[in-house]
Amino acid sequence: MPRAKYDAIIIGLGAAGSVVTEALSGAGWKVLALEEGPWYSPFRDYPDERAVRTPTGLTYEPGSLRPSMVKCVGGSMLFFAGVFFRLHESDFATRTRAGCGTDWPISYKELEPFYNKVEIFSGASGSNKNVFEVPRGAYPNPAHPVSRGAQLFARGARTLGYHPASTPMSIISRPYRGRPSCTYCARCGEGCMVGDKSSPEMTYIPAAVKNGADIRAGYKVLTIETNAAGRATGVVYKDAEGVKQRADSDLVMLCGSALLNPTLLRRSRGPAHHDGLGARSAMVGRNLMCHNGGRYMARFPEVVNGYMGISGGINVQDFYEGAPGGDFHRGYTLYVSLLPPPAEFVGYLERDRWGGRLMDVMGSYNRIIRLAVVGEDQARPENMVYPDPEATDENGFPRPRVRFKRTVNELNMFEHAVASSRSICRAGGADDWENHYISSGSAHPLGTCRMGDDPDKSVVDRWGACHDVPGLYICDGSVFPTSGAVNPSLTIMALAARTADHLISRRSG
Repeated sequence: MPRAKYDAIIIGLGAAGSVVTEALSGAGWKVLALEEGPWYSPFRDYPDERAVRTPTGLTYEPGSLRPSMVKCVGGSMLFFAGVFFRLHESDFATRTRAGCGTDWPISYKELEPFYNKVEIFSGASGSNKNVFEVPRGAYPNPAHPVSRGAQLFARGARTLGYHPASTPMSIISRPYRGRPSCTYCARCGEGCMVGDKSSPEMTYIPAAVKNGADIRAGYKVLTIETNAAGRATGVVYKDAEGVKQRADSDLVMLCGSALLNPTLLRRSRGPAHHDGLGARSAMVGRNLMCHNGGRYMARFPEVVNGYMGISGGINVQDFYEGAPGGDFHRGYTLYVSLLPPPAEFVGYLERDRWGGRLMDVMGSYNRIIRLAVVGEDQARPENMVYPDPEATDENGFPRPRVRFKRTVNELNMFEHAVASSRSICRAGGADDWENHYISSGSAHPLGTCRMGDDPDKSVVDRWGACHDVPGLYICDGSVFPTSGAVNPSLTIMALAARTADHLISRRSG
């Protein structure tokens, strides 16, 4: 029997793949979407089933940070906190403005309509009063109520002359398009069992199914096929039973994440691509970025119940573009984050683990807040994902190996963020107890197939089209030239919506 022919094949159904699948199928395209992980239903599988947070088979160099992701329909957004920032206008031109990083080939203004589009589709909740953002219209839903801990954090920030603002969330604050408003159960990181968090399995995936998209979970793509001219022609994959199959299309969209895309590109060799796809610039797999992140905890004299509600609440971005006298490039965002459950919380108390000190801290657990630090990471070619020279997977391919080391720049930034957090919390009434820790990994891997106008210095162009493989688009966080200092989900989705719109317009035109 002849193989099925599709208008587009999507590889990976995370933040980007879900948006692209919905958009193209909504335009009447015949779309096949392949996801290696399972397809969870929040109403059937939670709270007992969980996606694997680290890709099976990923290996690490000794001493490397361990960035993570989730394999499933909807991707890491099923278990993200829902923080839904836009990048700032300056993020698209850090080389021009700050002398570090590299400029994007697109501007904020080019992406702005797609930020709006994704926020409306998702039902984002927030306030348009952040003085550090480009002026914008109202969010489709109002900002969430602010917890007592977030109020004290905001009070401290204002006392010091900073500009606290409501954090935008991909969690609806009132009923929206048939979904209920948030119940504030504080279990966003375990997968929303109510349906108020606007992760793709509750928004874009159902719409794509309604549009007629062919979505297949548990299907692993082995290689992207190309013809003698070097054009993408389809994929080879293993189905849920492990049977090898092929599907044909003149358009293949790779949305598999910054951690997994490089491996698939390198092993997809053809007559015109002996070193793998996208190899011209030698940038595939390089420039891995993981936000410079960590947590700061402070204790207040009154009950704040920092383990209840949602993460986000209030943020401070006064240090987003750096700090006077700061010995680091660019800057960071601070926002109030949920306190972990008591058993997990104990594991972070390096200085208060035993005896009376531990009893004192645990006795005041409901008076503690936790702040998240999200700092901009500088892209470095030596931070990368590359084929493991020794380990192979079940199909005989080299496993992807991660090399990622922090530098003094990131350590200095985190120290500054801790000092800022301390000052703000003390100004808000916190006592002298504190605890802080820098993350050993990141859920925001970015940058391994960077976007750019120059084919000799980048992997894809401004639309996500691979410079040296016609018909192949890469559409996820791997195309980021810089990381910004905010959670990347909204920008990933906006880029995907922009690429899909471009493809639809080009075809209809």
